[in-house]
Amino acid sequence: MVHQPVRIGDVMESVLRKLGLERRVREAKISQEWARIVGAKIAQHSKPVTVKGRVLFVNVDSSVWLSELRQFFKEKMLEQLHRELGEERIQDIRFRIGEIIDA
Repeated sequence: MVHQPVRIGDVMESVLRKLGLERRVREAKISQEWARIVGAKIAQHSKPVTVKGRVLFVNVDSSVWLSELRQFFKEKMLEQLHRELGEERIQDIRFRIGEIIDA
């Protein structure tokens, strides 16, 4: 029996899913690329915190930024996530006031 080659990315995704680590890897990837995805100015005032289901939760440092991001930038941020990272599993972004300091 001859086996077809399998992409290492597909194998890793399967292993991570079985170990329950897929969500954490996705969160780390989003966090790592945040400034590139949303731009430096927005990244100064926001930080991705967690993914629950298909929702990305983002802390924002003020109510003014929370309102701006929710009203004017949310859809563009989702599009950028999908385009840059292939994160089509993220279907919504929820903003909340919280710490944005990197640990």
